[in-house]
Parts: sequence; C-alpha cells; structure tokens
Amino acid sequence: MKITISETGKIGKGEMGLFLDDINYAIDGGLNAEMLENRNFEATVYQKGGFAACGDHGWTPYPAEGSAALKVKTDRPLHLENPHYMRVVANADGAGMRNRAYGGLTLRRGTEYEISFFVRSYEDKNTAYVGAIGEKTLFEKKVKIKPDGKWHRYCVRVKCKEDATGAAFVFRLAKAGMVHADCFSMRPVNAILKLFRRDLIALIEELKPRFLRFPGGGVVAEYRWKGSVGGRDLRRHFPNCHAAGSAALAHYGQTLDLGFYEYFRLAEYLGAQPIPALPVGECGEETETYVQDALDLIEFANGSADTMWGSLRAELGHPVPFHLSAIALGSAEQAGSEEARKRIEIVASAIRAKDEKIKLLTPSDEKEEGHVREVRLVLPPDELQNATIAQLGDDEETHVVYAAAGATEGRLSSALAEAALLTELENAAVCGARTYAPLFARDGYAQTPALIRFDGSRAFGTPSYYVQKLFSLYTGANILHAQADASLPVSATEQEGVTYVKAVNLSDDPVEAEVEGEHDFGALNRVILIEGDPAACNTASEPTKIAARDVAPAAPRTALLPPHSFCVLVFRK
Repeated sequence: MKITISETGKIGKGEMGLFLDDINYAIDGGLNAEMLENRNFEATVYQKGGFAACGDHGWTPYPAEGSAALKVKTDRPLHLENPHYMRVVANADGAGMRNRAYGGLTLRRGTEYEISFFVRSYEDKNTAYVGAIGEKTLFEKKVKIKPDGKWHRYCVRVKCKEDATGAAFVFRLAKAGMVHADCFSMRPVNAILKLFRRDLIALIEELKPRFLRFPGGGVVAEYRWKGSVGGRDLRRHFPNCHAAGSAALAHYGQTLDLGFYEYFRLAEYLGAQPIPALPVGECGEETETYVQDALDLIEFANGSADTMWGSLRAELGHPVPFHLSAIALGSAEQAGSEEARKRIEIVASAIRAKDEKIKLLTPSDEKEEGHVREVRLVLPPDELQNATIAQLGDDEETHVVYAAAGATEGRLSSALAEAALLTELENAAVCGARTYAPLFARDGYAQTPALIRFDGSRAFGTPSYYVQKLFSLYTGANILHAQADASLPVSATEQEGVTYVKAVNLSDDPVEAEVEGEHDFGALNRVILIEGDPAACNTASEPTKIAARDVAPAAPRTALLPPHSFCVLVFRK
C-alpha cells in the first residue's frame, strides 16, 4: 500500500487542548489535593428527584459506633456561606470521629502534610488529637482546645514515616466531652502550587496542552465564578448535577476549593491558554446578571491591580494579569435553542464592546458571525471513526470536542476511532482546536470514559490519552495533503524539515505502507506506535498495557503497520 503526501501551502491552525470537566470526581476527590471528603459538612444527597442535606456523609464515630455521638448543627455557624458544622460528643476518653477520605488516605513516606480545622468549645480545657490510622497509628498530633465558646483555627504539620493506603483520618478528644468542629483540611505540603495533586498534574503536563477549558459542558450553568474566589472556607458548596447519575455519585458536590482563580493559575502553570466557560442563564432568568458576570471576569483576569476585580486578583497573590483571550458561552445542551442563541448574543455583544479581541466560543449547529463554533462529537466508536468533515463544515476556526460514547473502560478500539477522526480533521485542516472530554475519572465514581483514570494512590492514561498525546506532540504547523490507496485514515504535517505522517490501521491484518511524495521530505527517522487487542484497556494494575512506544525504522520510506494500530512516522531531512 502507498501513502502519498504533497505540499499544499496550508498553514495549520489546529491545537490540542484539555477539557477539564467537573464530572467523575475530577475536581474534589481528584485534581484537588485536599484529601478529606465532605470536609466542611456541607454535603448533599440526591434522592427522590431532589437534593437533601447530608452533612455527616463520610464521617463516622471513632473508634466504634456508640463511642461518640455526632450531630450536624447550623446554629451560630463558623460561616453563613457554609452553615453546617459537627457537634462531637465523646462518650469516653479518646473517642471522636473518622473520615473515610474517598475510600481511604494514601500516605507517602517522607511527605509532609498540613492539617487544619476549626473548633469551638464551651467546656473545661481539653486536648484534641488529629492523625491517620491504618492497622496502627501512622501519625498523630495534639492541640490544646480553648474553652471560651469561640471558633478557633488550629493548624499542624506532620511528616509520614511510612507508606500507607486505605488509612482513616481521625479527630478525637483526650477526655470525654463535647466540641463543635468545622472546615477540616489535610493536604500534602508538596502539592503543585499547594493546590493540585502531583501525579495528575504530571500526566497532563506530558500532553503539552495549548488551551485549558473549564469547568465543562453540562455543569456550566451551576458555576458562578464570583462564588469561587476569595477565602477558601467562604465558598458556598453546591451539589453537582451529575449526582443524579448513580448511587456512587449521589453525594457528588463542589466545594469550590479549586475555583476560577485556581483554574487561571493552573492554565498559567501549564503554559495553556485559559478558556473559561460561562453560563448565559435559562428561560425566565434576567440576562443582565450574566452579562455583568462575564464583564467582571474579564476585569478579574485582565484588569490592572487598581480596578475593582483586578485588585481582588492582586490580593489573592497574582498582581500580573492572566491574559485571558477566549471565553466559551453557554452549555452544550443549549446548542439548538433559539432562546439560548438570543441570550448568548446579548452577553457576546457586551463582551465585544468591552474587549473586541476576546474570542467567543459558542455551542451552535451553524456558524454565526463573530463567534467560534464549538461542535460536540459524542458517538459510539463505529460512528466516530466514520464521522465526516461534512458534518463539521469547512470552518477552520471550529473547536471540536470529541469523545467515544459507551467506552466506559477506555478500550483501544475507541482510541483508534478517535485517531481516525483526528487524522481526517488534521488532513483537511478544518478546525482550529480539538480536545477530548472528559479529562479525568476516579475509579468507582465514573459515568463516562476519560483520558486519565485514578484512585487514591495511582493515576494512569487510557489508550485515548496516548492518542491525544501523539497528536499534541507530533504535529507540524504546515498541512500536507496525505492520501492512501486503501481505506486507511492518514494525515501529514511538516515543520522545519521534519514531516509527521499519521496512519491508523483499523483492520485485522498488518499493512506495509510505502510513503512517497513529489518533494524531498527526508528519510524515516522514527516510528511511534500504539497497538494491541482492540478490546484491551489500561487498569491500575496494568497502567501501560496500551501505550505509545518507539519502533526502530526498517527502511527509509517504508513502515509496517500492525493490525489495530495507530502510528506516527517521523521523517527528517
């Protein structure tokens, strides 16, 4: 079989980025380095078609049922924004409560952790102990509680002396008695930016994303950015719409520990363009509030330190602007709504009046003047690999968000279907950005596939992760025309004397591909390959069962493409 490439003179505008969607416990219980679950007793539970308060979620008496009486209270709270707190009555010396910590704490030897909490006590002096307990006590620190009837914050640091998984966080009183407690926190001191889980950040750094979209698609309507900046304990908890999905997700909520300020810092850390997604409201709601929220976000991100919202950014520790240049408006569910289209245009017009350089992404079935069209392709693998350019139109600015529906285990077959779609998009140069959604999924809590899966102790890329990585790292700025004389999805790009040819073999048979062209593009220098059983997926025990690997070239212009494989052929002059 022959792959023919030729120069076209086209300059590619394609970029690969990340879609940080707040589903699958991606933020709390995931990227957020906070280790305690329901740390401020604001959890809700989805039941009988609605949400109900469930402040004791994740907390149980210690050391056994009956050792302590736990009751969630709301009178005279620490903060009105998060009014629930826990009354702890220790029925015996040494009793208290434990936190399940998303299935148990994972502790690393030599890592230092910071633990903080608030306590109010009306009784005689008592001592509280906080620590981690597995088969034995792993560490414990004590603090003397002030008995003046006022809320006080206590903070300790501790270094773990051994590795442990499945440990419990424990808060207990030295003597039998009663206290009120709220706003617990336990974080590794070495968290990225003191905020983000290190292993998850390491995996997304490898993708070299050009942009970072947040907080997702369906959850956009729930996020109001102004409630996510300022003091960590003053951010009002809200239930996540995905809590209605299953019993495992019934308590899914958002503490907003990682809000829009932290999101901008993450994008800056990754060297990625931030693309915040903002709601425009629903029928019956006033649009003016959403207009003002959008304008104020621009000032928060880009305004000088002497503006109202720019001064808040400076107070939070970032006097230099974040250089926001793009905003997504509306949710995916509003793509075909005439009412939403009107609302989007009202907000968009106000943004253009404030800063005409801001690029606006909107969900739409058709291209609209002044907007970048955002298209969602959420299809089963057999349909995704056959998705055509005709479905997307010929707009080079279109943002394409893709995912293979039904691939809950992240199979190779789904990743190859995605690769086939991406070669077509790259070869035709019809879209400005591509990204997979969603980014993260916590094992045991996931509704959908994801690029990266994790639990408390491990994180790994799915086959889709490696496809995304190869397209992100091995794509040149100049688009070449690529064509195979068989039904083989191929694309080609070039930059500074290096040509990248991508090919997907979806068949059960190996294919010997000879690459030829009308110009000198050099000799085959490197082959990067993903292959395997199409039903195979990566797991915590086999995290790289399907991964990209280098193969030594056997000839200057010829490569063997194994069955069910995706490869990048690198030619260098």
